[in-house]
Amino acid sequence: MAQDVPDAADDKGMPMPQKEWIANVHGHEVRVVNTWTGGTRLYIDGDCRDRNHGLFAPTWRRWLSARVVQGDPSSDLVEVHLVALLQVKARIFVNGSFVAGDAG
Repeated sequence: MAQDVPDAADDKGMPMPQKEWIANVHGHEVRVVNTWTGGTRLYIDGDCRDRNHGLFAPTWRRWLSARVVQGDPSSDLVEVHLVALLQVKARIFVNGSFVAGDAG
């Protein structure tokens, strides 16, 4: 489920709306963060692994992806699918299986 995080700030200290989705993958924290001005970022254990500054995704599509262990092609693949029109929804998949995020 997404969390609205109202106290995020941009680089000028101005508050901006933010949504987060979090999953645990074999002991690794996977976090997806979306802000109006900063786009969408995929963090694994606090390290930003992918980002997308797109504003609209009218249908569900793969938006971000990264391996849990950076540089290891046999490591679990994390993919974030996103739809963004009037609101942003995200789903986190690991090796093609849904693990967290919005249901519909």
